[in-house]
Amino acid sequence: MRKKIIRALTILVAIFCALMISFKSNLQCQQTRTVFSNPLRIDLRNLGHPPLDVIPPGESAITSLVIGADGCLYGGTSGKRAHLFVLDPAWDHVFPLGHLPGEESILHSMAAAPDGTIWIGTSLLHKGRTAERGRDILARYEGYPGGHIYKFNPIKEHESRMRMQRPDPNRPLPFVTDFGIAIKGEGIICLVIGNRELYGVTFPNGHFFVTDLETGKTVDKGQICGLPLNEEPFRSIPRSLLIDAKGRVWGSGDYGALFHYDPGVEKIIHHPELRLPSELGREFKTIVDAMVSGPNGLIYGGTSDGYIFRFDPEARMISNLGKPIMQNRIRGLAFSLDGNLYGMGGEPGGAVRLFVYRSAEGSYENLGLLDVNRSPYYAWLAYEADSMVTGLDGTIFIGESGRMSHLYILYPWKKVD
Repeated sequence: MRKKIIRALTILVAIFCALMISFKSNLQCQQTRTVFSNPLRIDLRNLGHPPLDVIPPGESAITSLVIGADGCLYGGTSGKRAHLFVLDPAWDHVFPLGHLPGEESILHSMAAAPDGTIWIGTSLLHKGRTAERGRDILARYEGYPGGHIYKFNPIKEHESRMRMQRPDPNRPLPFVTDFGIAIKGEGIICLVIGNRELYGVTFPNGHFFVTDLETGKTVDKGQICGLPLNEEPFRSIPRSLLIDAKGRVWGSGDYGALFHYDPGVEKIIHHPELRLPSELGREFKTIVDAMVSGPNGLIYGGTSDGYIFRFDPEARMISNLGKPIMQNRIRGLAFSLDGNLYGMGGEPGGAVRLFVYRSAEGSYENLGLLDVNRSPYYAWLAYEADSMVTGLDGTIFIGESGRMSHLYILYPWKKVD
């Protein structure tokens, strides 16, 4: 009798193990089939012309993207040297323009002026060791002179090019004006442009500044956040700013509460009642990761906890649109021409996740990983990305931010029958 019981238990254990293996295998197959984006809707470009005249590894992390007045895409990188590049839609390839001598990073700090110039803010490289929770980053700012503000003239650069000129990432960026350090000892972490002024926030102490576009003179308007957190050395410094229809500049400060700068009265006004959505117990750590202008004067944004929100600056109302991915960090947002909100996110070390918020339905669609496979020519899966912008024709550009980075191109209008 005892042998029969043991035999029966052995059979049951074997069946259970087989079921678990089969279940796990099915999960892996399901994940493989669903995590990749539609391959006909996404492609990538090298940062130059391989193999010789490309922005080299360790300097190619794309951390800023902006559409210029000429309709071209301009990008800035971070690493050992900060580079600038351009993609002209008429030519469909990336042309390295040169590097900024002595600069490491252009982080969310590029802005396009109506006259065609591109304004740039610089900082130190923001890649820290996880175990030190960013203390190594702060240590690098000790004795740092400060981030500079530059104005680049792409029209003169283009006119100066010789016919069939090859790009040279090792040349200093030409036709650039240095307006000096914005705030002493501070790097520039985000930048936007208004009619006659440039607005930015610094790191590590969170100063808000205003730069006159004509004179290049910068005025420090003070800090927009309080003391650093006890367990982390960082303050509640936003990674994005946005200007609404009335010219007010919006960002976030302590406890994820919004603030705005009013150019008319030249004051920063805090709104402690307007707090961004966050996970329970993490309200004090919430910051805005990305913001973009939407239809009807509304503002859409993503938070460090991975939530999407909609903000009405006139009604002063925030709507929580939920969490489209499991991970934290919404690293980029961009609207397509049909009014849908595309986004990407994910934590360091994990693959980038794409999603879209269908505005008409009020629902999310998972677009999978940021992956391109054009075998046998090239295949690449992005593990980190930090910038996203929509071109004039509706093409969405995404900047990878790893050691060897590429420019990803998403075509929202392409579908598979």
